[in-house]
Amino acid sequence: MRIRLLAFAGLLCGELLANIENVEFLASDVQKDGDIISASGNVLLYSQNYLASADSAKYDQKSNIIELFGNVNLMRGEYEASRSEYARINLTTNEMSFDRSFAIDKKKEIWLQSNESCSSDEMLSVKNAIVSSCNVSDPDWHIGFSSGELNKQSKFLHLYNPVFYVKNTPVMYLPYFGFSTDKTRRTGLLTPQLSYNGDEGLVYLQPIYVAEYNEWDLEFDPQIRTNRGVGLYSTFRFADSPYSNGYIRSGIFNERSEYQNRENLKNKQHRGIELGYDRDRLISYLIDGDFKEGLWLEFVNLNDIDYLNLRGRDGSSHDSLVESRLNYFIAIDNHYLGTYAKYYIDTAKIGTKYGNDDTLQELPKVQYHSFFNTFIVPNLTYSFDVKYHNYTREIGVSANQYEIDIPLGLQFGLFDDYVNLYISENLYASHVDYNRAKYYDGSDFYNNHYDDIINHYHRILLENDMSRAFSTFYHTINFKFDYIKPGYNNGDINEKLLKYYMIKDGATYDPNNLALFEDNFIDRVSNSFTTERITFDGTQFFYDVNGQKVLRHSVKESYDFDRDEFESFENRINLYYGNFDFGNKIEYSHLDHDIAKIQTGISYSGTKIATRIWHTYDKNFYDGDAYDKESYLSGNASLKLPYNYEIFAGVDYDLQRDYTKMWQGGIHYKRKCWDYSLIYKEDIEPKNTSAGLESKKSQGVYLYFSFYPLGDVGYDFSIEQDNKATN
Repeated sequence: MRIRLLAFAGLLCGELLANIENVEFLASDVQKDGDIISASGNVLLYSQNYLASADSAKYDQKSNIIELFGNVNLMRGEYEASRSEYARINLTTNEMSFDRSFAIDKKKEIWLQSNESCSSDEMLSVKNAIVSSCNVSDPDWHIGFSSGELNKQSKFLHLYNPVFYVKNTPVMYLPYFGFSTDKTRRTGLLTPQLSYNGDEGLVYLQPIYVAEYNEWDLEFDPQIRTNRGVGLYSTFRFADSPYSNGYIRSGIFNERSEYQNRENLKNKQHRGIELGYDRDRLISYLIDGDFKEGLWLEFVNLNDIDYLNLRGRDGSSHDSLVESRLNYFIAIDNHYLGTYAKYYIDTAKIGTKYGNDDTLQELPKVQYHSFFNTFIVPNLTYSFDVKYHNYTREIGVSANQYEIDIPLGLQFGLFDDYVNLYISENLYASHVDYNRAKYYDGSDFYNNHYDDIINHYHRILLENDMSRAFSTFYHTINFKFDYIKPGYNNGDINEKLLKYYMIKDGATYDPNNLALFEDNFIDRVSNSFTTERITFDGTQFFYDVNGQKVLRHSVKESYDFDRDEFESFENRINLYYGNFDFGNKIEYSHLDHDIAKIQTGISYSGTKIATRIWHTYDKNFYDGDAYDKESYLSGNASLKLPYNYEIFAGVDYDLQRDYTKMWQGGIHYKRKCWDYSLIYKEDIEPKNTSAGLESKKSQGVYLYFSFYPLGDVGYDFSIEQDNKATN
């Protein structure tokens, strides 16, 4: 018996397969009849590509074809395995065919069962098959189909006449369905977004992705909202160097006339273009040097805010003020130079009398900064900061501002460097040149050409940072005393600016008419540097023997010597005990003799239960009176149930205005191969549209499915009501 086995193996390896591949074919009993070699009993075939076993086998020396019969088990590569009743392998072409086979890819975690299948290096074709990624014996879901093809190069599975089953219940039929079994970047259809909205009707977005080159990709996002209109957005992303990348996005959406009239929208068409570019090396890419630099461009041009609101179905509402910006910096040793530009489009003003012409722009801001450094002696320190701002607009007051900030100090280590002492002289100066700035002296209007500010102050900073290990815990503490003594101060910034162009247009001057005035866009010097005060700030941490944080505690207090009273007191404490976290922060205003802010929260995170509740109380004061108060409560909780279920709920409640801003509850089911969430949600929130700012209450039921590796499917049915525009 052993002689027959070795002779058969030597016959195949030495004579027949030397020019094909290194294959060994072993069996307990071997018979040869002409060009046909038959084997039975413990048949084993293996090579560098695959390993196979069967009850019996037949080998045709002339055609180089092996046939395996009964309990055929085949492993190919590291991840592919199959079992069938019959297998046919062409050793010349590496093609294989199977009857009643079961195949699994362990890497992709997907299996395929078929009556007939044929496999090559490029393609796997099957007939009368099912596919799933769930448990083999009783899958939660599977797809049955008449025929299919798996392209091994593109790793895309094409299914014809597929029927989707949940357990054994059919739920959907399609003439064709395809999905990628691989998550690598590739051309094709991305996961669609499908939902239903009470106002917009059926919403369908189908992203189309083009990725033929590593340096760029292109995405088209056509969409249809059956009761509203149609649109097309596109995004081109690129990487033009190893140090940079960017994107160009544009889009257009056409409203149906009925929807535009019903919602009182300003525009029938919403369009825009966006540019983004990020580069880490620019000058340094051309010139060798030991310096750092960065460039960031973000540009948006649009005709109204609905261009952004309709870009996706993520439910987000964008602010009416849209910002474009350009930032560039270069840093060499201790020197920093940066330039920044900001351009705003206030979409709420589009279509009004002045449009966007009275929106203030900053084009540009230039900054030079010399980092904290020493000179002459090691203890003598300095830094230097100078800024230029160009505030511009077509209508209204504009200005050029020049700022300089110089701290010059001495730094000492005391008590063997346990305490650090820093003493400095600080100078801040600013000059502002105004254009078209006016003020009224009671009888006539005069030009306000400039404002000058000089602020000099002394500073003493004493700080300490210590830590110590004890037998049962580890303790760290940091504290600092910061004393400010004003020196020479001169000049100020006007709080209000007159909208002189409204007077020219015929408005009557009235100092009580707030619409004629705006807040000055030039920042005033903080009173932290113009009054004598001392501030104490201390923080400590406690850790257990395992290095886990147990407690964090910090306090902050300031005293105003000019007013001879304390200003504000802040106390923050966080406790960590097992799965519990507790936090509290209190701010008390001595000037207003009242609590300014309280934040308190507790959370628990366990293996079965997770919950969090948080309360925030905030009060703003002006001249001792509270003019605005906020008090709201938020909380959420989840409970894991048997059989992979989880229930959850959340609420946001406005205690000050006595209404529920949002609440939701739902259930989540998760398995390895799929999951779903069923949610009911009520929400009241402001929403920007081209008609103005609206307050909308929405109630909806949301259902989300995720099938691995097919992707996500989402469905929501929501009703919006109580629309109130605030133009």
